[in-house]
Amino acid sequence: MTYNFNLNNLPGNPEIRIIGARSAGKSTYLSALAKYPNARQDSLIQTIHPFNENAAKLISMASDILENGLSLAPTRKEEDINNVPTYTFLIELKSNIFTRKNIRFQISLREYCGEIIKDLLHDTANHTLRTYLDDCANASGILLLIDGTSREDQLYAQAFTRLQIELNERLISRNRRLRNYRIAIAFTKAEQAEVWVHRHNIKDFINLHFPQMQSTLNAWAKIWGCPVNHFFCSAFGMKGYPPQPNIKTLSRDSSGISAIIANPLLWRPFGLVAPIYWLHTGKDNQKLRDIEE
Repeated sequence: MTYNFNLNNLPGNPEIRIIGARSAGKSTYLSALAKYPNARQDSLIQTIHPFNENAAKLISMASDILENGLSLAPTRKEEDINNVPTYTFLIELKSNIFTRKNIRFQISLREYCGEIIKDLLHDTANHTLRTYLDDCANASGILLLIDGTSREDQLYAQAFTRLQIELNERLISRNRRLRNYRIAIAFTKAEQAEVWVHRHNIKDFINLHFPQMQSTLNAWAKIWGCPVNHFFCSAFGMKGYPPQPNIKTLSRDSSGISAIIANPLLWRPFGLVAPIYWLHTGKDNQKLRDIEE
């Protein structure tokens, strides 16, 4: 076996749970991550390889559904958490002036159905929800996907307040250190004008559109002593110059927008890897956050 001395393999395979409402585009996020089309030559991302059968299926979903201008079906609510698929990826980042070797890391993601958000508000005694929460407590972190165009700040604040309480009980009962748990919040649909205009100042965006949710997350971080970080991302990206959203809007309401890709030939997502790299390493990489101007 040959060893690649120009490659730094990061240890571990963090288990991350993806939580968000139906409008957040969780399945689209995962499919775009697996496909990762038309990457720029100066992108820090060398390759993204599906590392299990479930992740490989995402590429087919991206090619057969998204690239044909169709929407993915909503994630089903499974009674048995063991039927919820885990998607494992092997991601390689290019070397730079700070890291002279390429970096490769493995990460596993499990996406929960959007009904979880409403169940947290109204039905925490639900057996299915409790099995999801038990599973979430086994993870090393959470990726909260929020539709950046949503106007449901209060709903998210209330749901995440309950999520914190439920996970707190479970982690303490298992002697898990709360401060080691990482929470990433990624605002999707960042190609939309009301989000994109804030691309250089995510704090201003949060204070303007999600102040109640942010107060909840600040309290969560203080109670647990755990790291929390915020990101922008877009599964479909921009097109043309000056840049415009590469989408066709199907509908819009208080939960956000529903859209399909406008021009598959120009499909170039952005910001997808930044939150999962941070969840793996605890390190923020500005190059992974870059948004095409």
